Amino acid sequence: MEIKKVAELGGHRSGIYKISKGPGESNVITLGGDGQVVEWDLKEPKNGILRAKSDYKFFTGCYSPAVDACFAGDMNGSLYRLFFDPEKGEPKAWKTHEKGTFCIVDLGEILISGGGDGTLTLWKTDPFFPLETRTIAGDRIRSLVLDEKRELLYAGSSDGNIYLVEPNKLKVVDVCEDAHKSTVFSLLLTGSDILISGGRDAMIHFWKLPEMNLEHAIPAHLFTVNDLALSPCGNWFASAGRDKEVRIWNSRTGKLLRVIDRLKDEGHINSVNSIFWDTQSGLLCTAGDDRMVKIWQIN
Repeated sequence: MEIKKVAELGGHRSGIYKISKGPGESNVITLGGDGQVVEWDLKEPKNGILRAKSDYKFFTGCYSPAVDACFAGDMNGSLYRLFFDPEKGEPKAWKTHEKGTFCIVDLGEILISGGGDGTLTLWKTDPFFPLETRTIAGDRIRSLVLDEKRELLYAGSSDGNIYLVEPNKLKVVDVCEDAHKSTVFSLLLTGSDILISGGRDAMIHFWKLPEMNLEHAIPAHLFTVNDLALSPCGNWFASAGRDKEVRIWNSRTGKLLRVIDRLKDEGHINSVNSIFWDTQSGLLCTAGDDRMVKIWQIN
């Protein structure tokens, strides 16, 4: 496996907590502790565009094609709707969580957010307002992923559990208890009836669906596994670690294929907080506490 760094992007004034798909075929967005939302074009990545600025740290965010807007969650527990085209409307925010909004999943006409108080909120995207908020856990909800095949939402919590939730009712139908020894920071569906989770315990776990049977338990990083991303071909996935490394794995066997580190590859010098694997270009985008976005070509 050959890995080449094709770009290194700066501009944020604090750590970057989220990188995800943006508007257009080749665009991504980043959200950071400086309260900035920045849009980047992977075809011409050197010049980022500042799209929004807040007084609060942004912990998470996503672009919703259904309404052509960015939704961003902050440390105050609010969710913002931000139009990149000012003519479409002013920014709007609602606060439904306490202790921060940490994760969002986009379902088109609705969104679901997870908060630091163990709650989920169901949102209408246009017009933008909260429909319902329910407590599902006794600790923070740190990760969400939607299983369209089974019409289930998986929610990872700081109590170490993974909650199986009916997305339209926010009703917990099952709990995978003690999925990790501590916080479940990241969740990923591979498309092959496998749910992959990453935790504060530095472990990656493979769960066979629908039974949620543990297939593999892999000591993955030296510290927290912050994020997971699946390659466009589906054969690999990447993990981002607090140990400053990005690791590439076989998505079926869990075999480690490659490590992207600071010394050998000029990788990140601090915690890698978020990763995004672009389906159009095949480029892997990574972002972290060093305030940098790094873009990698993987062959």
